[in-house]
Formats: sequence, C-alpha cells, structure tokens
Amino acid sequence: MMAVVSATSNGADKNPVEIKEDKKGWLSKRTHFTHRWKRAWFHLKETLLLYGENEEKLLKPINLVGAVVEVVEGGDGSFEWTITPKDRKRTFFLRAGTIVEQQGWMEAICEAQLSSRDHATNACVVQ
Repeated sequence: MMAVVSATSNGADKNPVEIKEDKKGWLSKRTHFTHRWKRAWFHLKETLLLYGENEEKLLKPINLVGAVVEVVEGGDGSFEWTITPKDRKRTFFLRAGTIVEQQGWMEAICEAQLSSRDHATNACVVQ
C-alpha cells in the first residue's frame, strides 16, 4: 500500500489519500446464458472491475459505484459472491478458489467502492 499526498494551493495536505495497488488475478465467472463456470482474468482498477480471457484482453468492465456485493450462501463449499451494478438488471456471479482469496477480493472491491466520490450511502460490509 502506498500513501499519496495530493498538493493543494499552499503545497500542504492534512489528509493524505491512501492508494492500494490494483488487485489482479484469476477467478471463475458464471456465464450469463449457459450458467457454466468459466475462468477469467480480473483486474480491479479504481472503481472498475475489468475482466477478460487473459491479462492482455480485458474487454469487459463492471462498474462498482453503487453496486451491491453479496456472498452466496451455499452448502457446496464453493467461495462465491455476486456483484449487481447500480441501474443494471444483470448480476455477475464470481467464484474464488479459497475463502482467503474470496475475502481478499471482496475487501478490495469494498475499498474501491468507498474510495469513490460517488459511492452509495449503503454500508460496505465484508464478513
């Protein structure tokens, strides 16, 4: 994590902004029509979660501002969660390989939402 101090007119800032490194990695995403799980590369950059076939082909964005992020409670032992962007009908189903990986992604998404100037007033809670 890096702390970045922004300059003001007098050259000082009493409230430095902390910026985390972008989160990247492989997750599984449930396909929209066939509901099969497909591996995809994800890159969390500011308030966008980009995904695609690999690190070089990040073609699709998910806007996280105002999105609802929820853990999928299931008895099958998988580490799933959903993201439903604001003003969109589609819900994205994601799956991590471990509980630690799942929590890491959900915390990073929560932090990205809270860092946005346009974040919703709903609380961001990761359990």
